[in-house]
Amino acid sequence: MGIFHEMKRVRNLAPIPLTITYDGQQLTVPPGESDIPKQTIGKAMNQNPIMGTADADNPNISGGKYLIVPVGSKYDREPLSREEWEEHLRRPCRIDEVAFFEDRLGPKEHMVARGKGRRTQAKSSFDTGVRGGNTAEDIMGSTV
Repeated sequence: MGIFHEMKRVRNLAPIPLTITYDGQQLTVPPGESDIPKQTIGKAMNQNPIMGTADADNPNISGGKYLIVPVGSKYDREPLSREEWEEHLRRPCRIDEVAFFEDRLGPKEHMVARGKGRRTQAKSSFDTGVRGGNTAEDIMGSTV
């Protein structure tokens, strides 16, 4: 992977080797600790999220957990257990879809956010200030 002068220690939390791509070149990071070029760390983290841990309202890199993390950073933690790895493999996307759909509009609900500027449709009742912190059951009624 090119000639890089500054290397940084990272930890692969997955039980398998992970591949990262930077500037058209690929690098495989084995499980455990290894050194990779410092400028590739952000890309390595973003390319290898732990599925289902990112916050839909904070899409920045600080809004989730990652499989490749710098050693000693706030993201550093123990490697994934077998149950956590299996849960990661079952999740469909990087955001927590359960929390994402919990406060969305119910069937046939339509709300418009009002205020200065263009009128736009709100994504949820929470965005308009009508409801706050309601669960899916409160919105759609009990299904049982």
